[in-house]
Amino acid sequence: MTACVEIRKYSFSFLDSESRVLGQVNLEIGRGEFISILGANGSGKTTLALSMAGIIPHLLQGSFRGEVFVNNKNTLEHEIHDIVSDVGFLLQDYESQFFFSTVEEEIRFQLDNYGLLSEERIKELSSELGISHLLKRKFLDLSEGEKQKALLASILSTDPSILVLDEPTSQLDALERESLLETLQQLNRKGKTIILITHDTLAAKYSSRYVVLSDGCVVEDSKDPLFLEDEALSSYGVEPLNLKWGGSEARKAAARAKISVEDLCFREILDGVNLEIMEGEFILLLGGNGSGKTTLLKHLNRLLDPDGGQVLMDGKSLREHSRRDIARNLGFLFQNPEHQLFRNTVTGEVEYTLDILDAGEGKERVQEILDLFDLKGFSDRSPQSLSAGEKQRLALASSLVSNPRIMVLDEPMTYLDFNGKKRLIGYLSEMKKQGRTIVVVSHQPRYYGSLADRTLLLDNGRLVEQ
Repeated sequence: MTACVEIRKYSFSFLDSESRVLGQVNLEIGRGEFISILGANGSGKTTLALSMAGIIPHLLQGSFRGEVFVNNKNTLEHEIHDIVSDVGFLLQDYESQFFFSTVEEEIRFQLDNYGLLSEERIKELSSELGISHLLKRKFLDLSEGEKQKALLASILSTDPSILVLDEPTSQLDALERESLLETLQQLNRKGKTIILITHDTLAAKYSSRYVVLSDGCVVEDSKDPLFLEDEALSSYGVEPLNLKWGGSEARKAAARAKISVEDLCFREILDGVNLEIMEGEFILLLGGNGSGKTTLLKHLNRLLDPDGGQVLMDGKSLREHSRRDIARNLGFLFQNPEHQLFRNTVTGEVEYTLDILDAGEGKERVQEILDLFDLKGFSDRSPQSLSAGEKQRLALASSLVSNPRIMVLDEPMTYLDFNGKKRLIGYLSEMKKQGRTIVVVSHQPRYYGSLADRTLLLDNGRLVEQ
């Protein structure tokens, strides 16, 4: 099999950083392979993906040693435009990849840029990925999963021979995730090389080769179909396939409603939603991409105001609570951690939450929460220099440092590796025992089955109890 990607004794560290991200990586990927690259948060997966797409060294610079070849082109010696014609690349931070206001404009520009503009190609691709109904929609109005699918359509439009996809299923519901991965298998059967960057073994099982990175080095390289079930993967921060998750015993919730949602309506997304969340209850909210889950959550802390109906906290309308009072009582995690990180350092990010809430907690609490989410070694780092999983842990720490009585978490495990997931489940289990009210939105209910008191499904703007 002819190699389309060759990486030889490759090491890399970013500018102004003393620590290397990748060290002596040797990897050969054959033309037409479907390979998954797995590893813990911070193991170097995304840096390796950026290197295969030519973004490193041309747009992101640092200490580059060794060689990276893409279709026999040395990435150091060729300009990035010579490389990207061969490689379709989906960034983990997919929002930074969207430049136009609508989905159709984005796809159209990509095709036009390569001199391939074709109305037929747009129709064909949007139908194949199930996004025909999104073409005229504004990007900012899409759900996170819809954004991810729209960008994949743009990337696929020019028919690159190699696809490097960094966590392409992170925001997709179970059906959409399966559909996308089956589409990738079909593309692979037609000869495309698929390089899937993921920490999710449920996604990796669709590939035929599995490479594991740990501390910037390749530590495993296998084509054994049973490899993903090996419990030894956990030592690398990768969740073994088919692992059974436990949790705490159900705790009887109080008889008092902590949050009440009454006949809530918003645009065409929510249609008369009614919900009572009891004090000390753990609610798991499910639903497909674009079903309105995030929209509902944003009404619980007045990030959005309804067109009709109301939300009450402790029996009083949210309109009668100050926003600071709401924030003191309710910790909120955004679906995309990028949306809530804006301070200069990791420690500063967590301290800011306490400062604006006048929470009265000191440095001891900050260090405690940093330790809880395994962030102590990053105290002086810029949040923007962290991996996606590390950013998610920081967003969790910042949201929960004030010990809120209500925790509303939108897809808190999206970018977490195996160890991060275990820490979060342990924390939520302890908070449930303490009587905290917890609402979690997730596309991955298997993690919360033994914690949830009720599981709800949002469908066509209405709630259905499972």
